[in-house]
Amino acid sequence: MFVCFSMAGSQPPMSSNPVFPLVPAAIPATCRESGSLLTTEFSNTNLFVSYDDSRRIQRIKKMFDEAQLSVSAYDTAWMAMVPTPTSSMEDSPFFPQCARWILDNQLSDGSWGLPLPRRDPSLIKDALSSTLACILALQRWGLGEQQVTKGIRFLDFNSASLKDQKQHVPIGFDIIFPGMIDYAKDLGLNLPFKSTDVDAMLAKRNVELTSGFGRNAEGRRAYLAYVSEGIQHSQDWDMVMKYQRQNGSLFNSPSTTAVAFSHIQDPDCLRYLYAVLDKFENAGLSFLTPAIYPLDIRSRLSVIDTLDSLGVARHFTNEIKMLLDKTYQCWLQGDEDIFLDTTTCAMAFRLLRVYGYDVSSDRLSPFSEDCFFNSLEGYLKDKTAVLELHKASQIIYREEPILEEISSWTMKFLKQEFCNGSIYVDQPGESISTKLSFQVHDALSYPYHVDLERLGHRRSIHHYSDIDSTWTLKTYWYPSFRFPQSQVPLKEFYFCSLYFASFWY
Repeated sequence: MFVCFSMAGSQPPMSSNPVFPLVPAAIPATCRESGSLLTTEFSNTNLFVSYDDSRRIQRIKKMFDEAQLSVSAYDTAWMAMVPTPTSSMEDSPFFPQCARWILDNQLSDGSWGLPLPRRDPSLIKDALSSTLACILALQRWGLGEQQVTKGIRFLDFNSASLKDQKQHVPIGFDIIFPGMIDYAKDLGLNLPFKSTDVDAMLAKRNVELTSGFGRNAEGRRAYLAYVSEGIQHSQDWDMVMKYQRQNGSLFNSPSTTAVAFSHIQDPDCLRYLYAVLDKFENAGLSFLTPAIYPLDIRSRLSVIDTLDSLGVARHFTNEIKMLLDKTYQCWLQGDEDIFLDTTTCAMAFRLLRVYGYDVSSDRLSPFSEDCFFNSLEGYLKDKTAVLELHKASQIIYREEPILEEISSWTMKFLKQEFCNGSIYVDQPGESISTKLSFQVHDALSYPYHVDLERLGHRRSIHHYSDIDSTWTLKTYWYPSFRFPQSQVPLKEFYFCSLYFASFWY
């Protein structure tokens, strides 16, 4: 029997924001002195929005038009390693623009990856992985001797992080990184790692590759397919290709798709890789390769979810309706970008229902406890996916056994993970752990049908600085939407509070 969950003593780390002021200084003095003034003036919805705030709002509106993904040096490197699949040119890169990007975008410390000013100290393993992948790409084609030397110095200086248990580990690191070390030997590279450390990593990789499948066999097979770049010649490519999507990709991952094409020259894989490059070339982004593509639906739903949580969605009514109309059409058509991603499917279901669209809970039947934990997300114990499923299960209008079952097992899982501390330990850096722990704490403490909307906004605003975080895959990357620093959400909360309070005077 599960121990009763108590929020006391299990509070998430407090935000770095100052304590909520009773009344923000940004509110005009006349409004602070007399809430009754708002009863006649509140109908002007932009009355208290400054010029700077208005510009920020317009900038956010543009985010609805195009989902912007941050560059992934790691995935760019694997695309750069794809050889031209012809006998006469197999010693030249098929995507030379990716190799050029690597040459032009090494960071000042010799690494590749997340920009230095924003790189969390606990993400050094991610930097090591991205840097080694870029070094391999350059060495593969005999390019950038100076950049390779500088990158190896970075690996040497940060090699101790490989054994640091406090470092966060990207997905598949224990398979992929030793695999890249093996590949480096084939290329004649001398890496600055101790032989004992390399032997330990290779032994750990071998154990992970040869361990049994257990009850979540399908989830493990999907995981091994997802980290194909760490397996290469030993990979079962027939098994891997079972996960190919309609757009030609494997898991919407440029790195996995690139290494698969390198080995089997599948034309649909090539079609996907071309689509990735064409997308960002047309956007004028210098052939940047994201960590996952496409992600338009999830990114745009995340924009709506953030605006809702901060209480400022009313400024974007038309944009939200337009986006949700498109999402609803994708839902009705069974779009795989929704239904093959647990987080996207759960978020789409929740937001569509909240905004009044007719969506059936039957589409969430693949997310029973057994089915979920036999999937890739379940094998990885993806807490964000479980949290989104739990939040979706709260939007229940009648007896719906599918949602009731999801609510039951997700609540149990989140309580266990929260109480044993893994929500903190498994997350990189304070800001990221604070964001997830706050969201889990909030979802468990304030179920949808008993929460007060404006108090929910207040809690989200208080943790506002934690919205800017990274998302975790085989590398770390920034989501497309980060609300510009402004007092718009804070003003919105207090203006509404004063407006409602005016009825008591």
